[in-house]
Amino acid sequence: MKVTKLTDPVMEKPQNKQWNVVKTWIILTVLFLFGCFTPALSGIDGMNGGFAIITICGFLVISGIFVTVIYYKRARQLDQLFSADRPLARWEISPAAWETFVAEDFSEDKAISKGTFILTTVISVVIGVGLSLLFQDFLMLLICLGIIVLLIFPAFAFPWFRRRRKLRGPRLVIISEQSVYVGGTYFNWEMLGANLHRVSTDLTQGKGLMRIEMRYPARTGIEHYVIRVPVPDDKWDEAHEVSKKLGF
Repeated sequence: MKVTKLTDPVMEKPQNKQWNVVKTWIILTVLFLFGCFTPALSGIDGMNGGFAIITICGFLVISGIFVTVIYYKRARQLDQLFSADRPLARWEISPAAWETFVAEDFSEDKAISKGTFILTTVISVVIGVGLSLLFQDFLMLLICLGIIVLLIFPAFAFPWFRRRRKLRGPRLVIISEQSVYVGGTYFNWEMLGANLHRVSTDLTQGKGLMRIEMRYPARTGIEHYVIRVPVPDDKWDEAHEVSKKLGF
């Protein structure tokens, strides 16, 4: 009797959703460009709002072109990552291990968001009280309290949205010299002034984790972001090799 050897199914190539962003911004940019001609087509006088419409739409066109170019480059790089014959690592995570990773990632994400919210709340209250005493105006404190209220939703909802996206994303990790793809999310540390700062591994049975820390310029200065990457139990040696190849 012929025995058929069972093999694990190969995960299909994931969808590159960066192209969806490119298409969306191309459409928006075209609409903004059309908006620049709206005053002339509609007979709106420049002093009656026509100049304002042209200025706003012109700014949005420039912004749209910039965003489109950035995401076009990201989409091309992600396509190259998907089609790479030999990336630094390509791990398909089991369902149980993926659920464990998402739970750990969500827990850390919540803790960070909660800590940031508490710090922002304390600073806002101190500033609000100080300005109220300085200008003898209680409105200053109310404004700061209003800012705190506005921050409640993103502080506590964003970790939940990220958890939901990971649970629905492919259980796949791909790492290259300049980027990493984790469960549907793409990170690149060689664009817009970003760079790789640190790579560390926390290998515990059933909870193997690699932390890739990148730095990038922001409006308030240099920001740090830690990318948490699940490591299968049988890929610990490979994870150490990846860390070395990345320079850590």
